[in-house]
Amino acid sequence: MFGELPRVLDGVSELWVFSNYPEAKNIMLSGFDLEGPISTEAMNLALKNVLRGFPEFSSGVRESRIQGERRLVWVLDPDFQPQLRLSNLETSDSSLPSQHSLLLHLGQSLEKDWDLLRTVPTEFHLIRLADGRRSLLTLAHHAAADGWTLSAFYKELLARYHEIMTGEEPEWAHESDYTSSAKKQLVELKRQRWRDALFFSHNFLSQYISRPALPKGSGKQQEVGAHYVKSVLTPEETDRVVKNASRFGSPFMDALVGGMGTAVDKWNASLNIPPGNTVICVSVQMRGRFGEPEAPNNTSAIVLKLSPTDRTNPELYSRSVAGQRQEQLDTLFDVRTWQAGCSLADAVRVLPLSARQRIVHFVFQTPLTPILMAPFGILWPETKGGRRTGDSYLTRVGELVLTQFHTMPYKMGYRCPLILGAFTFRKRLTLQLVASASHFTRTEAERFVNLLADVLVENPFGGPRC
Repeated sequence: MFGELPRVLDGVSELWVFSNYPEAKNIMLSGFDLEGPISTEAMNLALKNVLRGFPEFSSGVRESRIQGERRLVWVLDPDFQPQLRLSNLETSDSSLPSQHSLLLHLGQSLEKDWDLLRTVPTEFHLIRLADGRRSLLTLAHHAAADGWTLSAFYKELLARYHEIMTGEEPEWAHESDYTSSAKKQLVELKRQRWRDALFFSHNFLSQYISRPALPKGSGKQQEVGAHYVKSVLTPEETDRVVKNASRFGSPFMDALVGGMGTAVDKWNASLNIPPGNTVICVSVQMRGRFGEPEAPNNTSAIVLKLSPTDRTNPELYSRSVAGQRQEQLDTLFDVRTWQAGCSLADAVRVLPLSARQRIVHFVFQTPLTPILMAPFGILWPETKGGRRTGDSYLTRVGELVLTQFHTMPYKMGYRCPLILGAFTFRKRLTLQLVASASHFTRTEAERFVNLLADVLVENPFGGPRC
């Protein structure tokens, strides 16, 4: 449970609030496909109980003066009545991928005005699918939730539902949640605006100096929107990915980064384009690093730059990725990224709300990174005998079976041609790609995510099959 409402928004969450505009919604969509009988009354009761521990989900944002500063604060909305929005998924085109049908079905909710100065940051949906299954989905503004927050929310929600239906707390209620495998040292924040501005400017300019490579696409520059495509590996293929990473002593994050670089090379080689510098921004969870451990949004990023010479040998390539990742954490790159965002929020805080929104919009529209990756690892990792099994402990609730997990960002406020999310649920690795329509066509996006899946199964660092 997250406890009492932390009233003041941190600087990064403020930026998420102000980066909303007609083309950007900053929504995190997540949830499950369910099989079996479900009690909507019990689920609504569980939802009501759990939201007491996630007060941001039931709050709006207001401006308030705190110690002489204009700050945004969370304020509980007394008129908000949290409950599941029930609907039936009706589509005449059975050839559409399931997630595409869900996005179309939720279009009115996704495209509404998500200005948190006027509305709460969440919606909760229970959708009956054509085959009798259901999708339990949450739409949450990124200012109020990151991936870790949503995973914690679902664990609490489903535990309370199980307890209501059976009268007993589930065995997994006190299992540990997903945490990053990368070791993090606790640091003390020491922000200086001039240093943070210099850090931001240096990394912005380096993107143009290094001329990062992307997989060549034929999307039209004037196209708006994005393509949402995914590849779900079999348990056997997922096991192969794990063994590939283990061969090089690499965590999942490194294998994913290496696989992305290899996939870009393979894609471009088929078009007779030589390898180039690949720049990949990787989101990292900051809990245990600094800040409130139960803050609703506590995510930052590191940036890995892979040169063609790094990728000439699989062992050299794996060491280069691991070395850069550790160096970024040792030099506190993730902390400085977060601090730079907070300093931007501090710098514009003296301005009226409309001016602050225009400035943040301008900065977020600057293409800061070509490829963004969010490696979530195993969701709700099961442990037996002190070792992880590779499975998820959260798979059954009462008489419900959780068959598939969905998670994706929807119309984020920053510009990024390719965004990749990766997670394992029920021993199946899912690769979720959000590709800008101005870069890739839908067919190209589907081909590329399938190519990445093949690379991870064969060898993420290139070379012969492991």
